[in-house]
Amino acid sequence: MSIKRLKRVTLTKANKPKNKPRYRFKIDPSIKRTVLLLVFMLIVGSVCGIVGYVFARQSLKGITQPATNPFLNDSNDLDRRPRQGADFLNEKDLIAKVKSQTSGANVAKEQKKRAPKPKKSQTKDQKEKDSQPKVKSFPIKAQNQGMNFEVKSLTREDDTLVLNVALQNTSDKTIQFVYTFLDITDDQGQALFSEIRGLPTEFKPKGETFIGTIKILDVPPETVEKVSLSLNDYPDQKVKLDIQNIPVLDE
Repeated sequence: MSIKRLKRVTLTKANKPKNKPRYRFKIDPSIKRTVLLLVFMLIVGSVCGIVGYVFARQSLKGITQPATNPFLNDSNDLDRRPRQGADFLNEKDLIAKVKSQTSGANVAKEQKKRAPKPKKSQTKDQKEKDSQPKVKSFPIKAQNQGMNFEVKSLTREDDTLVLNVALQNTSDKTIQFVYTFLDITDDQGQALFSEIRGLPTEFKPKGETFIGTIKILDVPPETVEKVSLSLNDYPDQKVKLDIQNIPVLDE
């Protein structure tokens, strides 16, 4: 090999570039922290959602849908198609009803505060009267313009009073009720909450007798002696069914 060729080979070897180092992909620490924070937020949000769902489900236990619907012709009708031209509740009527109930309750409280305290002799007489056995006065009936309302019996289930009632329309016209207008008060004039089951909202002329229940809620024993019921038809409010002083028997 010639000297010139040897020099060229050595020069090419000397000038040959070395192997470049491999590039390694590195993640920025700020991106790592951001991803970890997002994952943590997703976990915390999921846990909070599950806990809220569990508590909401437990708080709604025992709450059921109403047995009747004012948009249906009959609660026992299998063909549950909405009625055309259904009447909606008037906001003014609802506000007036709430005001009348609250004002009546406040007046009853004031009268109770102003009432003189009974003397010892009066308290003894009252105890003797309470010790006497109470007489059941059921059934209790009320009638107005061909609409018959009857309270057959009253029983107690813990803090709930259950009234077995019957309604019948013997008139020549259809009568409708909206049970949100059912007024139930105790012997002090305070409004009580109720739940109606088994009664339709529309009673046809000379129709059959419907039997249902009215549950009066949150009535502990020995707190209420008598209850009163009042129900008006809707929307005319010409038929009024009123039963006063239904005895509560705490046996």
